[in-house]
Amino acid sequence: MRAKAQKNNLGQGLLETIVALGIIVSGVVGMVSLTLSNQISSADSSERLIAANLAREGVEVARNIRDTNWLACEIAGGVLGCNDWDEGLTSVSDPTAVLLFDVDNNAWSLDFTPNDISHDYARIWRRTSGSAALVGAHFQSAEAAPVDSVLTSYRRLLSLYEICADKTPSVNCPPINPKIGIRVQSNVQWETQGKVNELTFEERLFNWR
Repeated sequence: MRAKAQKNNLGQGLLETIVALGIIVSGVVGMVSLTLSNQISSADSSERLIAANLAREGVEVARNIRDTNWLACEIAGGVLGCNDWDEGLTSVSDPTAVLLFDVDNNAWSLDFTPNDISHDYARIWRRTSGSAALVGAHFQSAEAAPVDSVLTSYRRLLSLYEICADKTPSVNCPPINPKIGIRVQSNVQWETQGKVNELTFEERLFNWR
């Protein structure tokens, strides 16, 4: 009887050990899964924040170009001349563009060469060295491989459609329905873990001061 009781106790102790190990392993696996999930969520939030800032920048630059046109007036031959409010924001029959920044002149411009976001000009680079003020800055370039920079997974394309007098967007408004504004859409795409994400900001600009 004693041998049998001892054998049963050993079996019960082994079973308790297995159950305890199962509980510990489940807890560890749960903690690891939660940690990985938090890291993925944090990385996703960071990437989405960068994308939102890039999309917002596209809209803000377009607005800044319009505002600069309002201020760009000069007197020549006794006549006051000003830029058209939409100068630099339109191209004949081409509504898509990318933002290029001229460091030397500290000025933005739109390049209407790209027709879709897969174009090389739509790629966004990040400055890794050079002037301290520019390190970490994201930018687009017409160069195949800008110096002191690395390629990111982001791409940005602006779509600028004319807003006609009847409030409808169009590539070119007809004379009987003239242009009164521009609809600016700043589209940003980026890839993470094999998935393509997309974010778009929109603004409507008019010649209203």
